[in-house]
Amino acid sequence: MTTATPSIPRRADYGHGCYRRAIKLEGDPTSVRGELVDDFHHFAVELRVDAGHVQEITGEDIRVPWTTCPGALAPLRSMVGAPVTASILDLHRFTPPQSQCTHLHDLACLAVAHAARLSHPGEAARRYDVSLPDRQSGKTYAELSRNGEGVLSWSLARGIIESATPKDFQGAPLTGRPFKEILISLGESDAIEAAWVLQRAIFVGTGRRHDFERMTVATEFASVVGGSCYSFATERVSKARKVPNTVRDFSDSSTASFDRE
Repeated sequence: MTTATPSIPRRADYGHGCYRRAIKLEGDPTSVRGELVDDFHHFAVELRVDAGHVQEITGEDIRVPWTTCPGALAPLRSMVGAPVTASILDLHRFTPPQSQCTHLHDLACLAVAHAARLSHPGEAARRYDVSLPDRQSGKTYAELSRNGEGVLSWSLARGIIESATPKDFQGAPLTGRPFKEILISLGESDAIEAAWVLQRAIFVGTGRRHDFERMTVATEFASVVGGSCYSFATERVSKARKVPNTVRDFSDSSTASFDRE
């Protein structure tokens, strides 16, 4: 006998709004703070750097969707020892991402990468802003700015980047080896990081179609996520409950807000 997959509640107003994500990174060569906010999450990380490696890292769960999410602050400490000179892709593989909160881990990797930038004169702070309007007939466009200047713009048709500015990813799928090969081929760390940030945001942003406030347990959403995030790991997913009133809508704002409302 098979168990039916529970239906996932859908937002009645989907198609008329916009997902937004903002990430800010700041500090000095010995310490970095990163903060990430979007419709569903608000996290912060702080790390201390010495001799080119992460010596200490802490996280803060400011707004999270599931009751189990705060437990991901402990495994984040496995990033201790990460070399700040590693690429964002190598940093992401420094510890098993499946044992981490996806978004907290991504933010930690970005903070470590920013520590490397701070070891040289120049950019003291960095901010990314992403916008992703709700899909219409399976199509939308995603834009990323860095420190207020437009960097990437992708027109999306389901899982394909139909057009891209710059053109590096034009015609590429959003997942799989072809995307990864283009990412690596960019060579320049800022270009790789920007494309990586935008791709990650697109996957999360598609969650706007779901009505999370009508969910009560994580198992209702497990068929979408699989076991790829801390709260959805096999040993935790049945224990995860929805934290009420945690979804924000930044459709009418120019950026996601870091306010702790």
